[in-house]
Amino acid sequence: MSGPALLKRRSAKPLTSNLRLRRLTQAYLQPVEEVDNKPSKTLSRIDLIYDLTQELIVQCQSVTSGLFPRYSKDQDVGYVKDSIYCAMACWACSVAYKRLDDDRGRQTELRQTAVKTMRGILFCWMQQSQHLDSFKSQNSSEFALHARFDLSSGMCLTTPNDIHYGHLQMDLAALYLLTLVQMISAGVKVIYTHHEVNFIQNLVFYIERTYRTPDFGMWERGTRYNNGKPELHASSLGMVKAALEAINGFNLYGSTGTSASVIYVDIDGHNRNRTTFETILPRESNSKNTDASLLLTVGWPAFATHDEVLFEKTLRKCVRRLEGRFGLRRFLRDGYRTELEDNSRSLYEEHETAKFDGIESQFPIFLACISLTAYIRGNQEYGEIYFKKLQKTLVADEMVPGGFVVPECYCVDEFLMDREKLNPNSTELYAQNHQEFGHHLWSNAIYIILLLKREGLIHSGDIDPINRHLPASQRPKMFNRHSAFQGSMEGDPVVQVALISESSRLQMMLSTYGITTQTPHEVEPVQIWPSWRMVKVFECLGRDKKMELSGRPPRPFGPLSTSKVFRVFGDTVLCYPLLFEVKDFYVSSDPAVLIDDIKRDIEFVSRRWKLAGRPTMCVVLREENVAGEYFDHILDLLVQLKNGHVNGVRVRLGRVHQLLNSSCIEHIDFANSDDLEFDIDILEESHENSQLFSRLSLKEGIDDDMSNEKDVLDKTDHELYQIIERDDMERPRLLAFSIWILWARTNPDLLVHNLTLRERLEKVYRRACQLRLWWLVRYCAGRLHKSMNSLAPAITNMLVRGKQITIGIRSKGTREEIITRPIAPNDLNALLFECCPPDEPQIAVFHQELIIACSDLMSHNSEAFDGVLTIRLGWLSDAINMLLQYVRATGALKIPGLVGGTPPTPGTTGIPKELEFIRKLVKTKYRRDKMIEVENTAWNRKATKTSSSPSSEKFECADERSKSTAVGKFEGCELSNAIGFFLLFSFPPTPPFSNCSKIHAILIQ
Repeated sequence: MSGPALLKRRSAKPLTSNLRLRRLTQAYLQPVEEVDNKPSKTLSRIDLIYDLTQELIVQCQSVTSGLFPRYSKDQDVGYVKDSIYCAMACWACSVAYKRLDDDRGRQTELRQTAVKTMRGILFCWMQQSQHLDSFKSQNSSEFALHARFDLSSGMCLTTPNDIHYGHLQMDLAALYLLTLVQMISAGVKVIYTHHEVNFIQNLVFYIERTYRTPDFGMWERGTRYNNGKPELHASSLGMVKAALEAINGFNLYGSTGTSASVIYVDIDGHNRNRTTFETILPRESNSKNTDASLLLTVGWPAFATHDEVLFEKTLRKCVRRLEGRFGLRRFLRDGYRTELEDNSRSLYEEHETAKFDGIESQFPIFLACISLTAYIRGNQEYGEIYFKKLQKTLVADEMVPGGFVVPECYCVDEFLMDREKLNPNSTELYAQNHQEFGHHLWSNAIYIILLLKREGLIHSGDIDPINRHLPASQRPKMFNRHSAFQGSMEGDPVVQVALISESSRLQMMLSTYGITTQTPHEVEPVQIWPSWRMVKVFECLGRDKKMELSGRPPRPFGPLSTSKVFRVFGDTVLCYPLLFEVKDFYVSSDPAVLIDDIKRDIEFVSRRWKLAGRPTMCVVLREENVAGEYFDHILDLLVQLKNGHVNGVRVRLGRVHQLLNSSCIEHIDFANSDDLEFDIDILEESHENSQLFSRLSLKEGIDDDMSNEKDVLDKTDHELYQIIERDDMERPRLLAFSIWILWARTNPDLLVHNLTLRERLEKVYRRACQLRLWWLVRYCAGRLHKSMNSLAPAITNMLVRGKQITIGIRSKGTREEIITRPIAPNDLNALLFECCPPDEPQIAVFHQELIIACSDLMSHNSEAFDGVLTIRLGWLSDAINMLLQYVRATGALKIPGLVGGTPPTPGTTGIPKELEFIRKLVKTKYRRDKMIEVENTAWNRKATKTSSSPSSEKFECADERSKSTAVGKFEGCELSNAIGFFLLFSFPPTPPFSNCSKIHAILIQ
């Protein structure tokens, strides 16, 4: 700088403070010339997936209904299942943006897109509220919630094809509930009003009985033969199991909701779904050995099983049988999208599926499902393997961000089918043209979720906030006022038992033996209710007059539900199980059966209890059950309870007030006492000075077995009226016959001294149960059309094991009916009485006993019916009858009073030692294709009588083969089916043959 210039600057005006500050901060205020304006790598990846989501998913959403089509170019039909997965993709992408500091409003945009879809589905289904209410009582596809609607209006489709469409998909409703819980748990507001809460509660009722509801499955086709017939699917059962576990005790308004928006689940119904699901796995159904739909059930999104062995077995079976080069087949012999399928017909002809063998289309979507499940479960290596397989199946599309989409499926070219059949996976399959139909939304929705998870943009807990992917014991525990599934605990829980005596007289008698009980008066203010009274309270659950929803169906409570303690109307209520109901089915009137049922229920509750708190079982002791020759066995059971162990299960015997602190307590907030009218009273202390106790201690009741119904038919109405009026229980059969004949001539509501004929027959039935007059008990039960509560689950239990059941007998005017699919209880009860002679109603109720016995045997010993396809109840009844005739004719059973009385049962229950030789003689097994018959002479030749000691005898078969396959004839009468003997001598007792005393009862005299 020159001198004059420097001098001039020095003479200038001094700098102001503002100017000096600007010069000092100039370096900080000026932008750096080389600033990187590129977005972060994470943001660019999310934005790319966002663009993909917008192009493939969001743009296809209906602006009015919120539904999505199956293909992007479809403008007419919206599919519920596809819409749910599209909503999940939008929600998952919104969660990824939630992790950014500046989401530019995209999080809200995507989240509300998902909400629009979930509420749109809810709107569509709420239009069918009357169908939903009808379905609760009639499990018919006629009343099923629809699986597809008009895309624009959301109304039901009325096209001819829609009439035959497989709308009955239990997995669809379950998937919606599961997704709803996941979203609400993440803070998304989906449910707005209490009417919607009531509808969701009824949706739970809709799926609770899936274990006996055949449906059309995930592929909407029913059996693999696509003949329009539904069947039980493991994928539907697993999805329902997961949904019930997720929504039980859940508040639909989220953390800010009140008790009015809490959802309740029947835990006994959940347990039956769970048991049936685990029984069917790794199969999919009776007609499908395996199915790719199981991948979505045992993996994401349901995670229906956490049994690692069962999970691996199911997954590997799917991969081994269904995986190809371009994806997985849906199931074997699936004709969907093959070139041989006739698209003009919705159903196939008989045996048509055989031509699709080996040329099934392959779906890349299942590669994405396997990869996503592996990533969520933490198996990165396995997830990467299948992600690379998926990448090889992507097809190019320049119009889509990223340039690739997932095709719906790969198909076998018609000219290469023969080569593909001879050498599987040897030909090049072609991808379904997405330019023609549009891209497949469901496949690409799962692909988007997989990209988000693989890139680390979302975590497992983001798309599974309720932690379904973790075993129940590893999930975070959350405080809940209402009972919710808490998962497995370390070891089986202690079962708490409260002993309630019906009278102080019985209480004093038991106290002399060191057994402490309480009367209903002593447990006050705690009330003891029959379970049917609590069922009446639960009928208010989900009731909505505006939508014409009736609330919970009058389904009985099982042993798990009655093991809760209820807080209702400000009172504490303990319910006793159905087996203590005096008005229920008669099997529990037999003390031997009652003892077995109590032990079985304790063991069952201990094994299946998954709620917070200990189960509390109320055991009601009545004089009629304790009295008589069974007193020692009842006392043995009570001593076991007092000692703290029953059949290896830990129990805690105590007073009711002491047990409450550690019980599972359910708060009933949905009912109002003003809206209920009870027709069943609570259990109160009995003060009657009955003579029943002493009478039963001495002998059985007197049965006038010489009375015949045909002799009573000739009597006039006046004579019948007089017999009924006398009410003479010295001749109980005559009284029962008279009541029924007058009932048939007039009506059941005819009054005789202030009691209707129905009430009088019920009274005779009750007395016969007390006096253990088993033939009369069955007769009255048949005339009253009584049925056991667990018949439908028992039928399902046998069906899922590949068996068929034939009910009824072949006689004049009746028929045999083969049951090949689950059936509703009311329909089953009606069918039983239709297939049995009208003049022998006891046969129908006896068949109910056989159904329960066969089901229990199959559950405890799965090999008992190996090789048996059809279980004929009529043959079982004949076999048991023949056994009794044989025992009577040969005098094999050396117990006094076999015919006229009930002999004592050694070891509480079981087969008497005197019949041990028959167990060895008739231990049989019959083949599926052919019955092996052995003539009397052959039987006598092969059986040799030997004596091991002067006091004991036994029979041994000389031919080893005859021990397992012998089917003989006794006294010239063919023994058509030896399974009756197998039941009698190979299974721990179930009614009616828990011991030799039941042999007399079994005979239909």
